[in-house]
Amino acid sequence: MKTRSLVTVALLVFVVVAVIFLIAKEIRTSEGIASPLGAGLTAGTGSQVAPPNPDSSSQQGNRKVVAYYFHGRVRCVSCVKIETLSRKAVTEGFPKELMNGRLEFRDVNVEEPENRHFIADYKLFSQSLVLVEIRDGRQVRWRNLEKVWTLLNSEREFIPYVQGGVSDFLGKT
Repeated sequence: MKTRSLVTVALLVFVVVAVIFLIAKEIRTSEGIASPLGAGLTAGTGSQVAPPNPDSSSQQGNRKVVAYYFHGRVRCVSCVKIETLSRKAVTEGFPKELMNGRLEFRDVNVEEPENRHFIADYKLFSQSLVLVEIRDGRQVRWRNLEKVWTLLNSEREFIPYVQGGVSDFLGKT
């Protein structure tokens, strides 16, 4: 009976240590992931997002679209995948628009004090991809591409979904 109790305790300790290890690994992985940059992208590092630059928007007739990927400090594997696929959809689908400034991709950490307003501005409740149309330095409309969560396991559907949303916004700018 004593051996059985020792084995039970040993197994419980093993499970607890394994769970702690997995949690630590997830946190370490999500904090250490660097976002690959492509040409024409604006990279966020969790710092404040600058307001639209009037000089750059005047070059495009005072109109542009910003694709914001909003996240917190700690990101799960699914969150990182959404950012990666969103960035891929934008960079591969719209290289010319990124280069000429009609389109920007920004990742924003909403846990930074200067970025917390985005939570209320765009009614965020989780990591999100939000498209924003800016005219003459002012936001005129926005859309949260909420299906990124349901499509994240199908790159074949995810990429066209995001590119369709961006095309819609670019077509009306």
